[in-house]
Amino acid sequence: FAGPSSSESFDLRCATMADKLMRIAIVSADKCKPKKCRQECKKSCPVVRMGKLCIEVTSKDRMAFISEELCIGCGICVKKCPFEAIQIINLPKDLEKDTVHRYGANSFKLHRLPSPRPGQVLGLVGTNGIGKSTALKVL
Repeated sequence: FAGPSSSESFDLRCATMADKLMRIAIVSADKCKPKKCRQECKKSCPVVRMGKLCIEVTSKDRMAFISEELCIGCGICVKKCPFEAIQIINLPKDLEKDTVHRYGANSFKLHRLPSPRPGQVLGLVGTNGIGKSTALKVL
């Protein structure tokens, strides 16, 4: 037996990675402007086209709502949004039980907060908008 070819082992790694990750859509409340667009995200969504309410948005809404349960993570809405208000991110599936804080529907979550220890320094490092300040408030 010669073993898997390099393309087969790449496919195997991708399949294993896909089993551990879930793709979800994140909507930026600052950028989403339903009153100024034609709801291209909703019109182009393949799940909506199949008759399911994956993306709910009207010109009266403050921002689009994307159902995490129905969204397949295809990314078409990302390309169609004229305001670049939607992004698709990969999250580990097994972190659901470790969620400490959720900013809201279609928003980021904080997982596994650090544990401060007496007599030791704890640093929170990262880019803006990842939840450092919220983590400090929760701690």
